Amino acid sequence: MNKAVTVKHSPITLIWTFVAIEILAFALYFLFAALGNYKYELYTRFSFHALLSYQIAKITFLFGAQLVITVYAFLRWHLETYTLQSGIISHQWGVFFKRKKTIRLGRDMSITLSSGPIGKILKYGTIRVHGGNSQTLLTLSNVSRPQRYVKVMEKNLDADSAYSTNHDLSDNAPRIEELLAEDEHERLEFKSTLRFDLRGRQVNQELEKSVMKTVAGFLNSKGGDIIIGVDDSRRPLGLKHDYKTLRRADSDGFENHFTQIFNAMVGPEFRHLIRLRFPLVGGEEVCVIRVAPSYRPIYLKIDGDEHFYARTGNVTTPLKMSEAEAYARSHWS
Repeated sequence: MNKAVTVKHSPITLIWTFVAIEILAFALYFLFAALGNYKYELYTRFSFHALLSYQIAKITFLFGAQLVITVYAFLRWHLETYTLQSGIISHQWGVFFKRKKTIRLGRDMSITLSSGPIGKILKYGTIRVHGGNSQTLLTLSNVSRPQRYVKVMEKNLDADSAYSTNHDLSDNAPRIEELLAEDEHERLEFKSTLRFDLRGRQVNQELEKSVMKTVAGFLNSKGGDIIIGVDDSRRPLGLKHDYKTLRRADSDGFENHFTQIFNAMVGPEFRHLIRLRFPLVGGEEVCVIRVAPSYRPIYLKIDGDEHFYARTGNVTTPLKMSEAEAYARSHWS
């Protein structure tokens, strides 16, 4: 994105501010009224009381205070802007003292959009930019038609990555060499095996659960790729250890076993969101599990209980039910 895009708060925020000013003005009026004769006695102590009657002075004071507050509120709204350009978001604000905050969008970040009942009717909402640790780095509150700005930001999250904004299952998926050239991030993870424990030298179902947690995290986020058969340094290990544990020791047997696990822990109705392919890397066959984002929340079934996972940075994070509900409202708004 070379052309700068300027984002401002919705005028509705200015309206709410003016309403608050009116309420404050009424409160001040009744406060002065409650003082009774004391305020008149206080006024007569000033030397200019002979020039202006008490009533005119009172009206002038209230009008002037309201005008000053109104002008300040308008300038504060008018001068506060967010600028999106080349993967950078700059936030400028301040009336008397100008301030600026700049962040660079990266592949380990995420963007959420939330909007209340009134916001949905009037088409405004709040955009939050989260870092890899889920910390909110920047909040664009009460933005008009925020969906279009979210799309612009998401296009810049992975501008230097092999990923597109829409993580689909088309044949235009990144080549294995492109994936292995990257470090693990929000949409990419490496696994040595699916089920064979290289240290214990035996089948370990906890490894299957770990893979499914990552799958669920990708489904509940923006999608992603899991490469099985490589270590953390991206050195190819192949699938030969997993193949030996299967009835059919080849890629078809591997995919069949994966499907059985997936159907049991996630559900067969979501299997169409997953695609497996088996490219060769250094003479070793590996598996690339491409996951498309789900259209609704996915709950992973583990030992009779349901769990919710989301991808935050380069890790898959379990969320409590209350956190999952809040995440679902913002992610599938």
